[in-house]
Amino acid sequence: MSTGLLLESLRTAVLRAKGDEKSVGVAYSGGIDSSIVAALAQEIADTRCYSAVVPGSHDARTVSASAAEEGRELEVVELSDERLVTLAIEARDLVGSSDSTPIAYTIPLVAVIGTARENVVFAGNGADELFGGYAKYVTTPNPQQEMEVDLGKSIREAKALERHALVQGKRIGFPFLSDNVRELARTMPIEQKIQGSSRKLPLISLAREIGLPSEHRPKKAAQYSSGVLRRMEKLAKADGKSTAAWVASLSQ
Repeated sequence: MSTGLLLESLRTAVLRAKGDEKSVGVAYSGGIDSSIVAALAQEIADTRCYSAVVPGSHDARTVSASAAEEGRELEVVELSDERLVTLAIEARDLVGSSDSTPIAYTIPLVAVIGTARENVVFAGNGADELFGGYAKYVTTPNPQQEMEVDLGKSIREAKALERHALVQGKRIGFPFLSDNVRELARTMPIEQKIQGSSRKLPLISLAREIGLPSEHRPKKAAQYSSGVLRRMEKLAKADGKSTAAWVASLSQ
């Protein structure tokens, strides 16, 4: 499939979100979504990547090598247990629930927003929901319908993060959630996004087109690869609680 329109739409979204800023930050995991965003940001601005991880996690072990291979400047934000608890409270209040999965996904982004020295930060939210990134889409009877439901959740979470960033005096941009990219993704048949066990096919093609390393493939979602969810589960277990109950019990 041709990725020209998708690439053009993403470049436009990055340019608009950048505004007049000369430098930007990118929430980075080394996965295909954040790598695409970082590559496009670096075309038009000084770009620093940030990765918030639990020590010993998948991303903690691999993200520096990924950034070096792609030629990105990277700052790793290590999440101690104390910091994780503070961030979990912030993320819980942002998400508006004690559901551990969206909270674990939000925590690294909240950490990056708080750490970044740039006024604009980019993130790859929405790519999985638009282009069939989650493994469950391979086996679900109606992947397109499930992707739409998940996209609605992603948009709500993005809006909450936008409000949070503004409170910090910053802006966060989500190129994949721009109107043009969403409309374009919706015109693509599911067969162009998922074939067999292969997922996010348009993004794999796009990554190849802009010169990203050929081994780029969908990876585990950020809440898993960053180690945040697993660490939350361990802290909750040590407290004798379910993860949701543990999150709900946290206080400043």
